[in-house]
Amino acid sequence: MAVDHTRKKERLHFIGICGKAMGGIATALQREGWAITGSDESPYPPMSDYLRDCGIEISLPEGETSVPANIAMAIVGKRTTEANPDLQYVLENQIPFRSFPQLLHERFLRHSRNIVVTGALGKTTTTAMLAWILEHAGTKPDYLIGGFARNFSAPARFAQSALAVLEGDEYASCFNDPKPKFLYYRPEVAVITNILEDHPDLYGGFEAVRNAFSALMETLPTKGCLIVPERDPTAVQLADSAQCKVLIVGTGESATMRIHDLTLHKDRSCFQLKQCQFEVPVCGEMNVIDAAFAAVAALQVGIDLEESAKALRLFRGVANRQEEKKVGRYTFVTDKASHPYALGELARALRQRFPGQRLVSVMQPRATGGRSWIYQSELPSALSNFDKIILTHPYEHNPPPETLWRNDPFQLDLLVSDLTSLGADLTVAATIEDLPETIAGELKNGDVIVLTLPEQYSHFVATIEEALEKSLEQANI
Repeated sequence: MAVDHTRKKERLHFIGICGKAMGGIATALQREGWAITGSDESPYPPMSDYLRDCGIEISLPEGETSVPANIAMAIVGKRTTEANPDLQYVLENQIPFRSFPQLLHERFLRHSRNIVVTGALGKTTTTAMLAWILEHAGTKPDYLIGGFARNFSAPARFAQSALAVLEGDEYASCFNDPKPKFLYYRPEVAVITNILEDHPDLYGGFEAVRNAFSALMETLPTKGCLIVPERDPTAVQLADSAQCKVLIVGTGESATMRIHDLTLHKDRSCFQLKQCQFEVPVCGEMNVIDAAFAAVAALQVGIDLEESAKALRLFRGVANRQEEKKVGRYTFVTDKASHPYALGELARALRQRFPGQRLVSVMQPRATGGRSWIYQSELPSALSNFDKIILTHPYEHNPPPETLWRNDPFQLDLLVSDLTSLGADLTVAATIEDLPETIAGELKNGDVIVLTLPEQYSHFVATIEEALEKSLEQANI
């Protein structure tokens, strides 16, 4: 009998292991018996803590290489550059390497029915919902979720299941491979949550982003299925050229899978889909549509809507997505929203969850794209959905030395001016280190503090909580 080399378990070294997908895949393979090591130039929680809890030590690629001598292959993260010492060692010594999408394509996705969830926003929640539906139905799928879903003990599993659910995106696969990651995932079913202008470091404009999603559609087999949102005209228009079944999800009359009788409660959202009643413990219309996406996708692999409704009633959410914590008379909500569209949706969801309470947005604007991009132009209208806004200096994670916006950078002063012209109640903290004291001085009884800080600065959440607890103690509240 011929040996199937795709099933062989080897020794792998992950360069950039603290990426959400990289760390998830590394730990999933370790549980299946692969020998895993890893390094990262800038490890940070929560993935760094999770890796250590799983017994994987994170080496820093400084001085001598941290790449073991006996590895079969290196797996290179999407943000790893050729300046990384470990990658230089791999290249100089001609050690085989792959991006993680290539690894999945070659070793894990040849024999399974694959559902790929992609889009600018909502894909992590939709993937988590879909994986949970399949898990609850007893199929025990392989999965890759770009976050920590509370219905699972791990962000990924690759145990050679007949079904696989993968979160995918249009970002480049590797330093030497600009091919979008989702083009490696062999989808039978694809869900596109939305198509928005994103990744200005990779795509020159919206048309280039649109073309990437068009290429994804072309990978679907004729027997496959494409699921798109009714409220995204670009996705619907692209779906017209698909060579497979197309299902349109939404609340309007043009939706082929129409959401009916939507009722938004303080602690849940209820709706009907094809005469099946859903009650999901999430807030916001965007999350409702994500739940419908998941149920419709599950239907394509034999899970009926009633079974999906049972599972989604038990959905526990994803870390850092509308994550609540009570601190004295205040409520903290942490969320990863940074795109203006996401911030607007978040504000509307929190109005549902906290009716009548003041929403205080605390954010560090993303400088990616510079002054001419949407983070500068559309952020004012998005933030104006909040009652109070506290900003600090803009942030850009590991920007390349040369960018299109180097000579036209993001301007905090312009953002402040635009927000002021809209009548926003606004305060600016000079540095992120000043945020705890600034926030403590601006809050009112019953405020909901909405923290949308980059994960690299997630430790400031605890610092802010401590500052508020101290101020409450001093006030004897």
